[in-house]
Amino acid sequence: MAAGSRGVAGHHLRGVRGGGHAALCGRAAGPGAFGVWMVMGKEGEENLKVSILISTGGGDASNYLEAVERAGGQGSAVYLPQPDLRYDGLILAGGGDMHPACFHSLNRGSRDMDLPRDRRELALLDAFTAARRPVLGICRGHQVVNVWAGGNLVQNLDKTLAPFHQQPQGDCLHPVRTRKGSRMDAWYGAVGTVNSNHHQGLGKLGRGLVATAWSEGEVVEAMEHRTLPLWTVQFHPERMGQEGAVIFSQFVQLCRRLRGDGEV
Repeated sequence: MAAGSRGVAGHHLRGVRGGGHAALCGRAAGPGAFGVWMVMGKEGEENLKVSILISTGGGDASNYLEAVERAGGQGSAVYLPQPDLRYDGLILAGGGDMHPACFHSLNRGSRDMDLPRDRRELALLDAFTAARRPVLGICRGHQVVNVWAGGNLVQNLDKTLAPFHQQPQGDCLHPVRTRKGSRMDAWYGAVGTVNSNHHQGLGKLGRGLVATAWSEGEVVEAMEHRTLPLWTVQFHPERMGQEGAVIFSQFVQLCRRLRGDGEV
């Protein structure tokens, strides 16, 4: 889709040619991977299993793959995947920071950046949202979605907040409060406990996004899109055992429900 075209529900989708973030951090196409998974039923009938593309930084993705499998789906973890719409859904996994150029900023503390990944994941969001395929953003993915929608990032959390969100070894655990009536409220109640391992946070929210959970200092811990099947969390449900499994279960169910009809 060319830059300047109008996507579903009035959402402005920035395409692969010029304009928006393309002029700053660009877009690129490249090799990807796709698999079709068949499951034999009791009478021998074949049923397509829900397939989830997981965009990663190229490291160990076993936690994500296992979480998707336990939820009844089949994941494929790929670094710099093509926007392949034969998949039923997309997960943007954790990783290093986005390049600040993607949200019109100078570097004020960003590190471990991967500009090719930034470009690819912005293109993935264009493609999957235009097709109304479900998207789940996790940690870095939560931040990528916000930038894609026109928001920006806080490149370093305030020193008083940082200890709640990142420590030298392992994850931090901290409470969050949720928006009444949101998915986070349904899953975790008015107040829940999540994990964190990040030093950045959301600044201005992007178009169409609604914050659904907050931690200390009003750090946004989860979002939903007003019209698209698009959810994000700042924490790591793939490392939360049963407490995190509900998110993957609900996401796989959404992918299954929307497969073929495009209705939320």
